[in-house]
Amino acid sequence: MPAVIVIGAGIGGLSLALELHARGYACQVFEAASAVQTAGVGINIQPYAARELHRLGLVSELRNTAMLPRSSVYASSVGQILLSEPLGIAGGFGFPQYSIHRAALQHTLLNAVHRRLGVDAVQFGHRLVRVEQDRREARAYFDCRDTPARGDILVGCDGIHSAVCRQFHPVASRVRHSGIVMWRGMTRRFPLLDQQTMLRCGRIETGKLVAYPVRDPDMPDEIVANWVLELRDDPAIGERHAVIAPTSVPAVFLSWKFDWLDVRSLILNSTQVLQIPMMDRDPLPRWSHRRVTLLDDAAHPMYPVGSNGAGQAILDAAALAASIHGAGIIPGLRTYDALRRRHAAAIVARDRAGGPDIVLEAIHAATNEALAPTEEMPALSQRLRTLLTTYRASDA
Repeated sequence: MPAVIVIGAGIGGLSLALELHARGYACQVFEAASAVQTAGVGINIQPYAARELHRLGLVSELRNTAMLPRSSVYASSVGQILLSEPLGIAGGFGFPQYSIHRAALQHTLLNAVHRRLGVDAVQFGHRLVRVEQDRREARAYFDCRDTPARGDILVGCDGIHSAVCRQFHPVASRVRHSGIVMWRGMTRRFPLLDQQTMLRCGRIETGKLVAYPVRDPDMPDEIVANWVLELRDDPAIGERHAVIAPTSVPAVFLSWKFDWLDVRSLILNSTQVLQIPMMDRDPLPRWSHRRVTLLDDAAHPMYPVGSNGAGQAILDAAALAASIHGAGIIPGLRTYDALRRRHAAAIVARDRAGGPDIVLEAIHAATNEALAPTEEMPALSQRLRTLLTTYRASDA
């Protein structure tokens, strides 16, 4: 059976380790960080990816660490809710949607890897220096050891600034800045609607809020309000990530107070705020290079507007393991490239164009930041629902 070197212990790399183990392959994961980072924010796992995690036997773990949102509501910047969309099982899917803190999902996957592959299957503190390969093997060289790790295949799962991607695509690996800035935070002891609902409100051009409940990764019995603000802002922010005071977010958000949600209070009572530029990358011409391939953000970073990033990484992992199992090493990597690259590129383009934010833009066009008359709301809601259904039809 092939031995696989996995670079990166994120959601994609750990999912791949579980997929490979399920098919009897040897696998070693190398991670640059010294441990799984506890900092982070909430993410959503769509039903198409939840299906793969269930198949890997992680149902009970997810139920203990994630929330199961039942609906998503879309509102104007004046706080008028104009569309409610059922999610997960409530939306007729065969699997739930999970809202979960990224660190909690990584720990869930890491614990499963430790149980199934052994505690030494993930080596932390290994920063990749370079990759080599020949007709017999792939080799990974790290900054902390003299001898390389050797395997039949090497998979770069090392994030948007992937060293593996940069080696094979020194120009095409450069990230693309959207001009949009995100401010992300979590607020404890702040009930958000009915604690089963996601909220999208406003629009990126003038200020957008996304909020949903997640379990506290350190205290799973505690539910916190996870939120992100988005605004097209000063491009000079560039790649700069920063921790800022809640009072430093743009003033437009601190002015929002609806009958059903005090946005100012939500922000100001956050423990900290992360300022993050929204970035992606133009699609690569290829992922697989003989014995080396890419996966997750190393292959296809995408805007987080459609809640697809983590889910697509999970699909990558399932497709890669199935491809090499069915076709062998080199043909399998080519098959994986053919199966996933174009599909992921389509989602990058779709989310770059706004993803489900097309509904928020339609709300803005119909209301122009004013309240829609009561008698017009049913027809407007139906138009929005049709728009969203068309968008969802292209989901994985």
